[in-house]
Amino acid sequence: MSSLAELRQRSDLPTNMTIDEFFDWLGTHEDQYELVDGTPVMMPFVKRAHARIVSNIDRLLQTALDPDEYLVTQGDFAIQTGPRSIRFADVLVEPTNDDLAGRISERTVLIVEVLSDSTAGIDFNQKRLEYLGLRDLDTYLIAAQDELRIWVWHRGPDGWPEAAEVLTDGDVTLPILGVSLPLGDIYRGVSRTQA
Repeated sequence: MSSLAELRQRSDLPTNMTIDEFFDWLGTHEDQYELVDGTPVMMPFVKRAHARIVSNIDRLLQTALDPDEYLVTQGDFAIQTGPRSIRFADVLVEPTNDDLAGRISERTVLIVEVLSDSTAGIDFNQKRLEYLGLRDLDTYLIAAQDELRIWVWHRGPDGWPEAAEVLTDGDVTLPILGVSLPLGDIYRGVSRTQA
């Protein structure tokens, strides 16, 4: 077992934490963690391809959206997905509000996760189920980092589709935000990069 995997599975991590206890605990640790059913789980370290895709998406959204209407953040703003669960999406978009001391997105409309080898199963399964349970979420995107491929879930009038729309060219259309993101721009500087 790698030392990173050992760190993620440490038995000395607290359990049964509340959201407030987690934020207090998180303030005393340098590593990044999410809270999953009351237990901190260390977030993986990312590769340059991952970081570039996240930056590209962030830049595209920041350019396209009115900052007086929407806040776009990268990986450091919390999403409460359950009574004792906090996630940090790679990119999230929420309507702006005046709660400048807030730590949790209350009305997330777009969530983007970029796949890593260690997170693919979680992003497609556990996180997807948690995210699609959010009241205000309109769109969930998962972006591969080793190929030009994006999975898109849009909430429709009858709820969420069973399967994602898979895009390998063209644009990702985000009707709730009134924007489209060209896949070529999302993957700028990343094409053929191996994860």
